[in-house]
Amino acid sequence: MTINLDPGAERVHYDPEFDVRDLVSLSDVMDEYDLGPNGAQILAADLVASQAIDVFDEIEGLSGDILVIDTPGQVELFAFREASSHLVEVLGQGRACLAFLFDPMLSQTPSGFVSQMLLSSIVHFRLGLPTANFLSKADLLEPEVLDKILEWGENLDVLEAALYEESAAESMDQNSSTSRAEFAIGQLRMMQHAAIQPGLVPLSSEEEEGLADMLTFAQTIFGGMADMRDGFAGDIEHEQH
Repeated sequence: MTINLDPGAERVHYDPEFDVRDLVSLSDVMDEYDLGPNGAQILAADLVASQAIDVFDEIEGLSGDILVIDTPGQVELFAFREASSHLVEVLGQGRACLAFLFDPMLSQTPSGFVSQMLLSSIVHFRLGLPTANFLSKADLLEPEVLDKILEWGENLDVLEAALYEESAAESMDQNSSTSRAEFAIGQLRMMQHAAIQPGLVPLSSEEEEGLADMLTFAQTIFGGMADMRDGFAGDIEHEQH
């Protein structure tokens, strides 16, 4: 089952069984409290958290083995506010895991890829949840670019070599006063020392790729469910016909 917990979403490309916008909507918050979009996003997220028990009561009445909860895309709204920890505690009931989405455009440069590795690690640290990384909107990438990004996720030595190439290119740019790539190399080595290996699964709602992997990830963490990969793949095939 799918749950939308983003009160600021203008539209969602799925039919959620529960939509938090029925309780709190960004436009209503902006009008009632005379706030701009950024301030309203923060207040709306806090208002949702304050109604966490009500949200849980609504969701508890739904049937399903797994809830896929869509949270606000702005990582600072969800990962870095205590209200979100409260939401995870109430809704997760000790059985929650996290799918962190890598941005497909930012992932195309080695330093951009490392920045998202850092974000994923920070979110994992903040929320304390089992975490898997998925490459969002993978269908937007050319096959050779996608293969390169996935290789970075599996082989950090290849990623480090790409960072050195990026650093060399930046050093030749007279308009570049700092080297993002050099900083990224240092951060990558820190993560290597901590044995952080990102791993990356391509995800595409348009091509329905990676959805079974996401459910299998949850099954692997918690167990006690039917084989979600086979079952979900069957559902997909049925819907496509």
